[in-house]
Amino acid sequence: MQVITKSLPRSTSWISTSVPEHQIQTEQAKSFNSSYLVNNLISPVRFYDAVQKIPPKAIVIEIAPHGLMLALLKRSLHAESECVSLMSRKESDNLQYFLSNIGQLFTLGLKLDLKKLYPTIEYPIGTGTPMLSPGIKWDHSKEWAVPSWEQFLPDNSISSKTIGEWNIFILPVT
Repeated sequence: MQVITKSLPRSTSWISTSVPEHQIQTEQAKSFNSSYLVNNLISPVRFYDAVQKIPPKAIVIEIAPHGLMLALLKRSLHAESECVSLMSRKESDNLQYFLSNIGQLFTLGLKLDLKKLYPTIEYPIGTGTPMLSPGIKWDHSKEWAVPSWEQFLPDNSISSKTIGEWNIFILPVT
């Protein structure tokens, strides 16, 4: 378990259900730190007050270990708003669920820096780095006719000549 030692400024678009309106300008309300988390755990949930602050056409991200409030949020938000939860206890693969919902946020128009999901690549890359190609599976159950570029030319419009190992194609100028 890690202890949160650094205080980070919260975004102005972060709406908290644990900080009452008259305390919104306090240092505790402006920062994300261990003090905020403790307050969040011991304070009453002010869900109605928080939902009233959400503007129409908003994208709401529920940050919780389970999307417990997702159904209630969807009913409480404006019709044009979207709501996404990043975890669900019902899912057998929460990583897949998380990444799927990150993709949903992208399709809703959020500009995401996906590089932050992956470790920084140090160059030169070591010889033990796993390759991507073994993870790719091709479906060879169907065969498709692939036309050659010569099939798109009118008859007798092309001639070829072999010089050494090279085939030289001569196209008439029209």
